[in-house]
Amino acid sequence: METTSIRLITVSREFGAGGSDLAHELGARLKWPVLDHDIVHKVAERLRLDDGSVEPFDEHPPSLLARIATVLIVPLPGMYSFPTATEVPTHDAIADATRRVIEDAAKSLPLIVVGHGAQCIFEDRIDVLSVRLVAPLQPRVSRVAARQKISKPMATELVRRADQDREAYIQRYFHRAWRSELLYDLQINTGTIGISEAATIVTRLVERRSSSAEEAVLQGAESE
Repeated sequence: METTSIRLITVSREFGAGGSDLAHELGARLKWPVLDHDIVHKVAERLRLDDGSVEPFDEHPPSLLARIATVLIVPLPGMYSFPTATEVPTHDAIADATRRVIEDAAKSLPLIVVGHGAQCIFEDRIDVLSVRLVAPLQPRVSRVAARQKISKPMATELVRRADQDREAYIQRYFHRAWRSELLYDLQINTGTIGISEAATIVTRLVERRSSSAEEAVLQGAESE
C-alpha cells in the first residue's frame, strides 16, 4: 500500500472542462500555490520576451506548414531583412522553456500545476497525483461560449482546436498519448461532477494519503 504523501498535483484538462477552476479551488483548500496562466509570464521572463510574444505558442505545437517552413525557407542575401532568432520565439524553444519553468517550480513543494505536460514530466515521482478533467462536448462548449462571450458554433470550433493542439503538444514533446488512462491517477467528468465536488474528492485523497504516511512513520518508529 502506498504511504507517500502527495506533494504535487498535476491537472490535465479537456478545453472547457474546468481545469483552472479545479486547480485554484484546490489551491485555496489545501493552501498550496498554483502554477497556471502565470506560466506564460515566467517563460517570457526566462526567454527575455514580452508575454504577448509567448502567449500564441503556449501549449501549441508547430503546424505542419510551420515545420516545413523552418526547414525550407532560407533567406537570400539582399532579399529581405529577417529578425534574428532571438527576436522570434519558436514552438520548440517555448516548450523547452516551459518545461524548465515547471521543473524549477517543483523544486519547492507543495505545488499544483495545470496542463503543459506536467503529468508526463513528473510521472515517475511517487509523491504526485495526476488528475484529468473531461466533460461531454456540449457542456464544455456552453462554458466556453459564456466565458468568452462568443457564439456556440465559434466555441465549438475553439474547443475542438484546443483539444487537438493539446493532444499534439503532448505527442510532440513527450511522445505520449494525451488521452492515455495510464498517465493519470484520477479522471473526473465535470459534466456530472461539479468543480466543488471534484475538489472535495481530490482534497480528501490528499489528506488521506498524508494521514497514512504519518501513521506509517509512527509505526516504523515504534518498531525500532
